[in-house]
Amino acid sequence: MSNKKFKNIIKKQKTISIIGASRKLGVTHICLCLANFLASALKQRVLYIELSEESQLLGFVGDKQIKIHNQTAFFYKNVNYVLSCSAVDAMSLINNFDGYVIVDISKYSEDTRLIFKQCDKRIVIGSMKPWCFKDIDIIMSKLKGELGIKIKFYNLSSNKNEINEFKTIYNQSMEALPYIDNPFALKEENFDSLIKMIE
Repeated sequence: MSNKKFKNIIKKQKTISIIGASRKLGVTHICLCLANFLASALKQRVLYIELSEESQLLGFVGDKQIKIHNQTAFFYKNVNYVLSCSAVDAMSLINNFDGYVIVDISKYSEDTRLIFKQCDKRIVIGSMKPWCFKDIDIIMSKLKGELGIKIKFYNLSSNKNEINEFKTIYNQSMEALPYIDNPFALKEENFDSLIKMIE
């Protein structure tokens, strides 16, 4: 596949941070999709930072251990992973890694807020289902001071009423999170939605 179509989104370094309004909203899944798309389809050097106290991915990607800027990392299917990373180490890696950096943020806190703000692309995933609305409201309240910076909001569902409700309440646009079955077996039909997330 030719990279000509994608040349406008390729830069020397781009950082993308993704956070969920609550757990189990597909943050890690979409981070893996983006990392593998950048590494496999666009042939970019990619670092995946798992910004959390404990790792969900170690048992899966943790076979080949390497070092990146004195940090223990793992290499799996052309993507570099630093797992259960602290905010201090993440900031150092973001500032020094030559390539794309995907930051999977497990929760929004004073430490992770600085990293979220620093990234070129900032994505928030939520669910506008009635039983999840409280979580959306909490994170939108925390982000109130950050809405001057560009943030993309995604709804777990493609329900247009939910997306319109978000726009009405928060005066922010929201899109449906793309459905991708397997981050490690991407199909060309997935590419446009992934490009749209990062351009």
